[in-house]
Amino acid sequence: MSWRYTVVALVFASVQLARADDAAASDEQALFEKLPVVEAAALHQQTLEEAPANVTVISSADIRKYGYRTLGEALNSVRGFYLTNDRIYNYVGVRGFALPGDYNTRFLVMIDGHPMTEHVYGSNNFFGQDFGLDMDLVERIEIIRGPTSALYGSSGMLANINIVTRSPVDFDLFRASTETGGFGEKKAMVSSSSYLGRGANLLASASVFNNAGQDYFFREFNSPSTNNGWARGVDGERGYHTFANLIWHDWSILASFSSREKQPPVAWDSDALFDDPGDFVQDRRGFAGVSFKHVFPSSSELRWQFFYDQYDYDERFDYAGAGSGIEDLRNTARNDWLDSELTYRFSTGHVGALTVGVEGSIDLRNELWNYIRAPQERTLLLVNAPNREGAIFAQEEWTLSSRWTASLGIRFDASRYFENDVSPRLALVYQPSQRTVWKFVYGRAFRNPSMYEQFFQDGLALVAASKLRPETGHTVEVSFQRKLGANWSTTAATYYYLLNDLIAVYTPNGLPPGQYQNGTGPHALGAEAELSGTLFKRIDVSASVAFQNNTSNHDTLPDAPRQVHKGRIGAPVFGGKLFLSGAVSYVSNRETVAGASTGSALVTDFTLTTAHLTRDFDLQTGIRNAFNDRYYDPVGLAIDQMIQDGRSAYVKLIWHSKE
Repeated sequence: MSWRYTVVALVFASVQLARADDAAASDEQALFEKLPVVEAAALHQQTLEEAPANVTVISSADIRKYGYRTLGEALNSVRGFYLTNDRIYNYVGVRGFALPGDYNTRFLVMIDGHPMTEHVYGSNNFFGQDFGLDMDLVERIEIIRGPTSALYGSSGMLANINIVTRSPVDFDLFRASTETGGFGEKKAMVSSSSYLGRGANLLASASVFNNAGQDYFFREFNSPSTNNGWARGVDGERGYHTFANLIWHDWSILASFSSREKQPPVAWDSDALFDDPGDFVQDRRGFAGVSFKHVFPSSSELRWQFFYDQYDYDERFDYAGAGSGIEDLRNTARNDWLDSELTYRFSTGHVGALTVGVEGSIDLRNELWNYIRAPQERTLLLVNAPNREGAIFAQEEWTLSSRWTASLGIRFDASRYFENDVSPRLALVYQPSQRTVWKFVYGRAFRNPSMYEQFFQDGLALVAASKLRPETGHTVEVSFQRKLGANWSTTAATYYYLLNDLIAVYTPNGLPPGQYQNGTGPHALGAEAELSGTLFKRIDVSASVAFQNNTSNHDTLPDAPRQVHKGRIGAPVFGGKLFLSGAVSYVSNRETVAGASTGSALVTDFTLTTAHLTRDFDLQTGIRNAFNDRYYDPVGLAIDQMIQDGRSAYVKLIWHSKE
């Protein structure tokens, strides 16, 4: 495969250049510039070297230069990550785990340390425009690989993604943007920051979008009764995002409310009508809360947060009813909850520091309603199962010597509906020199069943589940990072996952309805490597490779590529006014749920951004899938693979003012 040799050649050439730079450097201290910081790895700010995990940080500069318009696009640039799109949601694959029909339940997404996991489906399903935070508001994205249940509880199995928002102090006084794309994308955003006096600063933002979508041909529905396989005018989406952040001394008040309505080209199951303009899926997600952080003169640190969260879901799919009538089937979910967390970190002498914490959440409402609205309203399922959860946790960090540090965390979780769980994590960090860091991590993580998995039934796709046990997973990981020169670094990692009691839909006869059950757990073995740096002090270059083998009962998991490779290059041109970049990603063949093969995907993107093109105006434009590669993703719908976007272009115009 030519792509594999291209990556190897790029890595080899870059290493040689980095070694040449290294030989020319005389001062080792100068070689090690301060790395970006991360907070979510240990609940306090650290460098990437110190963090007890393998961490990647995407900065606001990266988001701007490489034109990441959604959280999914940003994560798709990260080593070992990949996207799957079923035209209803975007799903993120992490180290080969992206089961079709799953709702991204085995990792965590947070905004400023506040978990975004809703309590009905247990999902972190928001990676497109359904993610309510615009990328212009992001300061950095922290990706912590590996188990994090020792700090964050349920779902912290594969990774933790913490989005840190920009401070009102650093944001533009006024900013507005508008963008359009080749597939009918339209979006407008306006935001502003202001000083309110007495040390208070406010950032407020709102955006709206209305995307027309595309027409699709599906060979599975190629018959006269189903419009000869064409789904026309049923791929649009529309909605809004709002966000506000008020900071005052040690206090911060956050609020975000968003909505997205999506037309699905294909329904969840094959019994639904095809090419039906009445079908839709709508998510509304919001939260409002207060957080407090204070550092005492003794360097101890107190953190507290309290939030109200809301998630609403509405879905309509039409089915053929009696005679020539249409049966209007609806699913709704209503979830409101309160959650709070208190942590205190203090010195335990010259050897280290201890963090202790308590966390709890109370569902005010956790409702699932499945009903037929027309021709005659009839309730099929109505469940309101508000959950209560609580946890206590502790994390001790030791300085064992000038080269060795250790971090030991443990957490106890209790839940109204599910079994109690204990989650330990041990990390050793060995730094033999300023250039080199080794990390050794073991952790046990868990995921509670969602209310949907435990209680939902409609008689069509699912029957009621028996009592489900939490999923658990054991992870061992070793990573290595080394500075190769003043401008180059390399990272390598190998890991092993063993999951137990995997929760998935099982169909004993191979036909619906199915049932959520605990099954035998898959295991995964993988290795990753990445090289990044700067050529000629101006050209940004990075390349990564990821090899993984995810199996269950000796069968490869669906949507689990054996290889995920990425490369990226970017450089300022025309005196730094423009930044031109190119990125390429390769995902090897994936299997569908039915055992079919999707083939591989090789996608190339180009982006051009400006930096202060004029005093108040900037431009961003790009071409996605520039060489029009035709590829498919495995999905969990009425079909088992979905064609992905061909070549497209977009333009974004930005007005901003500091004054």
